[in-house]
Amino acid sequence: MATLLQDLRYGFRMLAKSPAFTAAAVLSLALGIGANTAIFSLLDAVMLKLLPVQNPQQLVLLDWASKGWPDAFMNSLSGGWDRDKSGRVTSTSFPYSAYEQIRDRSQVFSSVLGLAGNGNDLNIGYKGEPGRADGELVSGTFFSTLGVQPVLGRALAPDDDRIGASPICVVSYGYWERRFGRDPAIVGRSITVNSVPVTIVGVGPPEFYGVQPGRAVDVWLPLHAQPQVEPSWSPRPEQGPNARPAQSLFEARDNFWVVIMGRLKPGVTELEARAKVEAIFQQCMAVEIKPTTKPETIPHAELEPASKGLDALRREFSKPLFILMTVVGLVLLIACANVANLLLARATARQKEIAVRLAIGARRGRVMRQLLTESVLLAALSGILGLILAFWAADLLVAFMGSGGDPVSLSVTPDPRVLGFTAVVSVLTGILFGLAPALRSTRLELTPALKETGTLSGVAGGRHSLRLGFGKALIVGQIALSLLLLAGAGLFVRTLTNLENVKAGFDQRNLLLFGIDPTQDGYKGQRLADFYQELTRRVQALPGVRSVAMSGSRLIGGGVSIVGISIPGYAPNPSQKDAATYTNPANGKPQAYFNRVGPNFFEALGIPLVLGRTIGQVDTEGAPKVAVVNQTFARQFLSGANPVGRRFGFDEKASADTEIVGVVGDAKYSDLRRAVPATVYVPSLQDVKWLAGMNFEVRTAGDPIAMAPAIRRVVQGLDPNLALYDVRTQVEQTNMTLFQERLFARLTSFFGLLAALLACIGVYGIMAFAAGKRTREIGIRMALGANRGEILAMVLRETVVLLAIGIVVGIALALEASRLIATLLFGLKPTDPLTITVAALLMVLAAALAGYVPARRASHVDPMVALRYE
Repeated sequence: MATLLQDLRYGFRMLAKSPAFTAAAVLSLALGIGANTAIFSLLDAVMLKLLPVQNPQQLVLLDWASKGWPDAFMNSLSGGWDRDKSGRVTSTSFPYSAYEQIRDRSQVFSSVLGLAGNGNDLNIGYKGEPGRADGELVSGTFFSTLGVQPVLGRALAPDDDRIGASPICVVSYGYWERRFGRDPAIVGRSITVNSVPVTIVGVGPPEFYGVQPGRAVDVWLPLHAQPQVEPSWSPRPEQGPNARPAQSLFEARDNFWVVIMGRLKPGVTELEARAKVEAIFQQCMAVEIKPTTKPETIPHAELEPASKGLDALRREFSKPLFILMTVVGLVLLIACANVANLLLARATARQKEIAVRLAIGARRGRVMRQLLTESVLLAALSGILGLILAFWAADLLVAFMGSGGDPVSLSVTPDPRVLGFTAVVSVLTGILFGLAPALRSTRLELTPALKETGTLSGVAGGRHSLRLGFGKALIVGQIALSLLLLAGAGLFVRTLTNLENVKAGFDQRNLLLFGIDPTQDGYKGQRLADFYQELTRRVQALPGVRSVAMSGSRLIGGGVSIVGISIPGYAPNPSQKDAATYTNPANGKPQAYFNRVGPNFFEALGIPLVLGRTIGQVDTEGAPKVAVVNQTFARQFLSGANPVGRRFGFDEKASADTEIVGVVGDAKYSDLRRAVPATVYVPSLQDVKWLAGMNFEVRTAGDPIAMAPAIRRVVQGLDPNLALYDVRTQVEQTNMTLFQERLFARLTSFFGLLAALLACIGVYGIMAFAAGKRTREIGIRMALGANRGEILAMVLRETVVLLAIGIVVGIALALEASRLIATLLFGLKPTDPLTITVAALLMVLAAALAGYVPARRASHVDPMVALRYE
């Protein structure tokens, strides 16, 4: 320890003696370490952090899987589902009856919780002021199973989650701060949730956000409050003579909507718990099995660890974060190479010092330890600065991740894992860039090195040092890796450009969007239809409004609805490439995208009418059922024949009772990447029992966002309990769907340019060093008649050789590595020659300029000064 402290003191003195070198090295490494720490902070928050609950390792999440779609068992599914690589359908949503049976009979869990799979925004009223909040319906065992204690009041209890119980809620700490100003007397007060009076009984702890990373729940209510606060979730009554009596969500065995988590009892393994849960689940499903049920469609229960919570955010961001982690790792590698080159050049200035130390008896290992201590000290200073940069950058990245629609709430404050990562990276970085220079600095001949004129030998290696020197390999590596990053950035930039230039099929300019859901405040049927018509009339009367329309789903990024259709005489054509896109994965029957729209929808959005008519004011309750289809629908299902007057039905077994009255142009529906799907538009006011929350599209004469305050006043005049949500322009709505592409394009461009800059600094440094070592040689050449052009070409030749090798290696790396990001690209191949060529040209120009500056300086040296150089 005594010698370590001595080495540290001496290292600080040596770094202080060379402030320019220290600043350049620390800044280069800090950018690399900071970038790695920032991305790792996000990776840690998304992928690694455990839930802020008691003993999260004991938690498991229940899911089910089946080889085919379980349509015999399921009429409705709320929440997420997926199809894995083997074709299995998986989901975490179960019927409430299955939750009850597992909760009461499993005997492998100390406690079981349930929560609604379709969490959503709620209308929250307090002291006469409406607002929106992210709400979640949970079982009475939710907080006790997780081991979460409120900071104020109490948590939900099993007695609160039963039919007939008074509606209560627990609010989150963040919502308590934002909405209630941390009022300690809030417990016991009443708020309205979707116009239902609800009593606040507790405030959650500040670190608890729920069980889904990235989503910060504001209000937790009991599951059995659903009929009061979310009546629209309840199954709709069946029609027809054989219709069954109306059921609630808690009775319907074919409605999958509850996510189940359990806490394992001590000593119980996941394998034992899975077997028990599977036995109970199969008993629940057995009542639905019929002789015609296909065995492969029977769902089977499975278990997975839930210590990190639900995995929606992990599935969305895992691949992007790992790609970005690779990118910043390469940037740090380039920075290390840069600093290693600086240390090699610095070692020449300290050559005599090292030779004296060795000559008076210092062991080579002792000198190397001193040099490595200086390198690690340099890396430690860089790590401290990088940590400061990282936390600033990580907050920006979290905000940017939330620009894709739903806000993302992640804690990127320092924790032991992030601090440990930064410390390890800093130490390894110091060893990585310091080891080779330390080895080379101590491998020298003492007699020439002790001479005053020994600068052409030893570590410099004479005028041919660059030809075989270690610095050459570092420069080649820097150029190759920089070209790889520039090529990747080019692919992401071109992907973003291609998506931004995709024709949406409608006019996105001067279009304001907003959502409103009066059903949460008790509106339904004709009363709801009258509200929408009155709201449309009043907004249309505002100055600056050209037209108003409404729709069930926004175009581009507003969600989708897909329905089965029955078309008389339709037979699938196997030769159509996209036929599979519009078929039910369970039975191969035709499907189409579906949107309920109001009068004037196509005119307001600028979707052109091709044939027939659009949806108008006459298409209301009691009028003949009509629909408008797009050109893809006509081409896909009607073989391009005139579709006006043709009839079809919804749901695969329904009669053809809907007449096509018009054909409109193709418009993007879900996103810009996918081809325009076959789409059916039906009048939203024709079947009022299906009316729900709607989105409004307002075409304005000027700035659309400036109309938002006036529209809010109109809504408040109609119903002061209603709040608008997702108020934004159509351009903003579309841009939100491209946030991941924009994230990649911006970050990879920044890191690519940073890598290229570091590589150019490396080229400049090594060429300036090499030219400086050849000053006397250059003077002799000029004294013997060489002109400046010949000297310039001689020095530049070294740069050209290094550049050529680096470009060849970099192109090979880019061609191979770009295949890994093929699924993230749009409109171009991963081996796109134009992108790689442009990246190579940028690298050539930048590196050539970096090499030209020291070469030009060398060619302008005074021969008399050069001959006296040593």
